[in-house]
Amino acid sequence: MTMRRQSGRFWWITLGMTASFLLGGWLAPRIRIEWNPGRLPNEAMAQAPRVAPIVGADEPVARAVSQVLDTVVNIDTVNRVVQDDWFFGRQEYRTTGAGSGVVIDTRGHVITNQHVVEGAEQIRVVFPNGRRFRGRVVGGDRDTDVALVQILNAGTLPAAQLGDSKRLVPGQWAIAIGNPYGYQHTVTVGVVGHTGRAVQVEDRLYSKLIQTDAAINPGNSGGPLVDIHGKVIGINTVVRSDAQGLGFAIPIDVAKGIADELLRSGRIKRPWIGLVAEDLTPRTARYLGRDSAEGCYVEQLNRRGPAAQAGVQPGDVIRSLGGRAVRRKQDVEAVVNGARIGQKLQIVLERQDGGYKGEIVVIEKP
Repeated sequence: MTMRRQSGRFWWITLGMTASFLLGGWLAPRIRIEWNPGRLPNEAMAQAPRVAPIVGADEPVARAVSQVLDTVVNIDTVNRVVQDDWFFGRQEYRTTGAGSGVVIDTRGHVITNQHVVEGAEQIRVVFPNGRRFRGRVVGGDRDTDVALVQILNAGTLPAAQLGDSKRLVPGQWAIAIGNPYGYQHTVTVGVVGHTGRAVQVEDRLYSKLIQTDAAINPGNSGGPLVDIHGKVIGINTVVRSDAQGLGFAIPIDVAKGIADELLRSGRIKRPWIGLVAEDLTPRTARYLGRDSAEGCYVEQLNRRGPAAQAGVQPGDVIRSLGGRAVRRKQDVEAVVNGARIGQKLQIVLERQDGGYKGEIVVIEKP
């Protein structure tokens, strides 16, 4: 009984398996299976079309940045350095540097800092979209730390809109764009803290700088400081390493004026009379034998300069220059900076042995 039941089960199992194989053989050629594993995330992102970000009215900073970002460039330089070593003798090697700049016209002229491109043998200009071009220095001005670079063989390029730095007031938005520490096209935001700051950095005296708390770090130099409308109001230049929240920029009116003159002649012609004035203090007044500490005196004198040739002496107290009364050293600087090369300036001085009047011929600063 048991053997007969087992034999029956085996027969039904065998019949079922046979039917399954026959059905599978008929269906398999008629079934089509497709498998698409999809692209890897990075590949999909690389091939996906770029969608321009939508900037709303409630995002004024982002809107301002979008107006100027395509004109901000990284400037990479290669410099040749020659050094005399007492053991190895004369050594020559190359160093690299990096800074920022902003395109100011469609012909590819870029304003940057003079210290960014000073002594550069090779210049590479890199745009936000990755395009790279060679550049050359048109000219630079050490006094203002402004330089002009020409992008070579680039065709027509986008240019930034320039604002009016003379109208700036403390509290306005200030947006710095640049290449700090190699982080390309970084944006930082702050406000204008002050206008007309004078800052001494080593042997370079910057005058009338824009002060801002927008973060400016090494590599930002030469990049634009823009207002809330995306217009360039300054060229980032100075970082105070001993302070936080203090950065400085050259007013765009000054930078553009220097750039225009560099484009015309390749250099800046400055008036010069060959003297340095300093304000009197009670101590210097006593040393010079004077009762009053009012006014300024000749602290340094170039022996071959126009002032020395006109009879000016170290220690002379300047009472007037070019017909303008002098009460402090800024008065002297204003007269000289506003003079024309070749112009004659009348000077009135006081000395221990009496007064002196003379005439100084303004020449080009050597």
